[in-house]
Amino acid sequence: MGRTPASPKKVSQTGAAVEKIRSRIIDLTIPPGSRIDEPLLLKEFQLGRTPAREAINQLAAEGFVNIVPNRGGTFVRKLDLAEIGEIVVAHQLVENNLAQLCRLDDETLADDLERIQTLYRVEVGNRRYLNITALNEQFHMRMNQSIGNSFFHGFAQSTHRHVRRLLVYLYTLESALPEQQDEQFELNLRQHDRIIEAVRDKDRETLTEVLPEHAGATQDRLVRLLQSNTVTPFPVKLRPLVLPGD
Repeated sequence: MGRTPASPKKVSQTGAAVEKIRSRIIDLTIPPGSRIDEPLLLKEFQLGRTPAREAINQLAAEGFVNIVPNRGGTFVRKLDLAEIGEIVVAHQLVENNLAQLCRLDDETLADDLERIQTLYRVEVGNRRYLNITALNEQFHMRMNQSIGNSFFHGFAQSTHRHVRRLLVYLYTLESALPEQQDEQFELNLRQHDRIIEAVRDKDRETLTEVLPEHAGATQDRLVRLLQSNTVTPFPVKLRPLVLPGD
């Protein structure tokens, strides 16, 4: 016999729970290393046990939580420097490949990026970190969409979701250094503008220059924060960051 399809209500409940929990992990409302109990999901999201387990399993598949049977629970993945190093390297790989593979003959791409950039600029001005990272993800995933490769799109989507959590972490630390943060956001805006211009002009050479620079700015941002003595970091375990070429 064929498998009975999941009911639309259960799928909707599970999907809504995943979106909400993921957002709370990304914006650090649920901090790295926190335990996520199944009873909490049952109470807060009014889920049955099966949808609650499905939500946890999906977040585990996305790499946001670890299921640890011998500790009897599910824990938000830590954001230590080893984890950050992996995110940075994956992000650089995605953006380097995007610069090479982005379809410059996509007729609506430049206009779509311009529209997202307009919204992004507003959220940067308001310093709404979760919205900033969501629009940044939209910007880059619209470019990835033009490639038309579902495997690469999936990897890029997963990477950008984890980049969002890293960026919220960096932005929150930077809030203690407003002048430095202003400078970094202005750089981001300029780089986005250059990307849009390169796409509109079908200028592959500029795109292969600015996209890797743009990804590298995240690592530069982290290094500047670590070098600062005025920042009190989040209570996450830090380990040495090792990147290729170090």
